[in-house]
Amino acid sequence: MSRTQKIKIVDPEGKEIWAPCACCGKKTAHEALTEVDLHDESALGDIQVSKQEYIIKCKGCKTVSFCEESQCSEELRINEDGEQEPVNIQKVYPGIAGRPLLEDYYLLPYGVAKIYKQTHAAISDKLSILAGIGLRAIVEGVCKERSASGKNLFKKIDNLVEQGVITPDGRSILHEIRMMGNDAAHEVKANSDEELVTALLVVENLLENVYIIPVKAKKIRGKQV
Repeated sequence: MSRTQKIKIVDPEGKEIWAPCACCGKKTAHEALTEVDLHDESALGDIQVSKQEYIIKCKGCKTVSFCEESQCSEELRINEDGEQEPVNIQKVYPGIAGRPLLEDYYLLPYGVAKIYKQTHAAISDKLSILAGIGLRAIVEGVCKERSASGKNLFKKIDNLVEQGVITPDGRSILHEIRMMGNDAAHEVKANSDEELVTALLVVENLLENVYIIPVKAKKIRGKQV
């Protein structure tokens, strides 16, 4: 389908953009250093896509990143005034999920670390369905690595409690993440960014308690001998 595209280089004039910072590990105020505006329109003019591409610098740590914001006439939401408006989709490179990877993720078993990194990337890039599946896969990877018994993931999570790997409260949370992954895989259900980031924090806490902290504690005990 043919289309027309307009590109315009704009002086950002000190524009401020709130975006995730790969160094600070959270959303911070950024200064827009450059701005390029793009506007695509279908041949019939019924579909319009606008993009703003920026080079931005964090006002805290001064890290420079690339940021893209886009709006499509086909993706609308209802604002506080009850009116329709385009959804603004923001992507930042390098992307993070509001925080960087676990500092010591390299201490994780290879397979678990690989799933964790890919899931973190999916959440960072707002691939919500893949992210939901990935979070479930991390839990399944931990069960497999710990040789949890059971004919399905439900039983295997319960067995982690019996092994003393997680607490009964932790079991309830992991079952919620299991259901989140099931819904993503079988119902094509996308969770919100906030839900996914919260689930990621829970999974990271699991990985730290099961793998990272014990390795560090062992090193400390080794030095005391």
